Amino acid sequence: MIFLSDVDNESGISVRFNSKDKTVPVYSIGFNSEKKSIRNTVNFYYSYRKNIYRMDGVLYNEKYVAANGFRTFSAASPVRYFKKVSDLLYNYKSYKNLEKRIAKDKDGTEIELFVAQFNDNIDYSEPALFFLSEHYGISPGLGKGEMVVYANYKFNAGSSAGDFAEIKDISRDLYLNKNQIEALIDDKYREFMLQSQQAKTPAYCSVTVFGKNVDDKIAAELNDFIAHMCEYYDLWSNQEKFENFNAYFETELERRIYIYKKSGYLNDKQIKIYSEEINRLKNQNLKEKLDHK
Repeated sequence: MIFLSDVDNESGISVRFNSKDKTVPVYSIGFNSEKKSIRNTVNFYYSYRKNIYRMDGVLYNEKYVAANGFRTFSAASPVRYFKKVSDLLYNYKSYKNLEKRIAKDKDGTEIELFVAQFNDNIDYSEPALFFLSEHYGISPGLGKGEMVVYANYKFNAGSSAGDFAEIKDISRDLYLNKNQIEALIDDKYREFMLQSQQAKTPAYCSVTVFGKNVDDKIAAELNDFIAHMCEYYDLWSNQEKFENFNAYFETELERRIYIYKKSGYLNDKQIKIYSEEINRLKNQNLKEKLDHK
């Protein structure tokens, strides 16, 4: 499911119920793959050794997820006890027959929840707990098939603010490197990366020399692209077809150039030099030209 807030436009995918690998204890994923920033950021909650971690990561090739930071998740005294207020049923946007439940926060704020019943016998309460606790400060008990689709906050002054969570089906597959995530949490990342490095890699993953026209700004962006592709290769080359790696090299280059042009971060001359350097490195992606470690 995707939780989508009308207010902040953040999205989250619960993969607990559609994960092909049931051993990966991921509760929800939020991601921004739009062409707004160079790094396709990913955020998700990860259950490991009886703790919940709020992970920050990167999305590679629109399907592979790697973590690059985390913090322990803890909800700040979320509001838990919601009571059904009447037998009346409500409609909101595309949702019909919603049940309204109300609770009061410590400061007197009244929170109205509108709960949909999907009659699919799926228990959404566990993945919803982490998302709703962190984003809305609530942790309502949900029965099987129940999902909160709208929350309204009534403050002491009589003003109110609403928020909305939309549920959608997803068709994309996301793959997480479980060993990479847990090595990061266990502070064993250096050992993990040494073990994951491939016997053969593109030559630019070892030594890279840029042309004389490359200034410091271009060099920084080139190094970021190279580091991204080399990490992707180390983490996923055992699962990914080699031709797909080369195709991603092309699409990632196009995505970044689009962002540079749109944001103005690099001017036309700098983009031309950047493209020339990347295209020169592209030839080193050929299998017969891979460098030995």
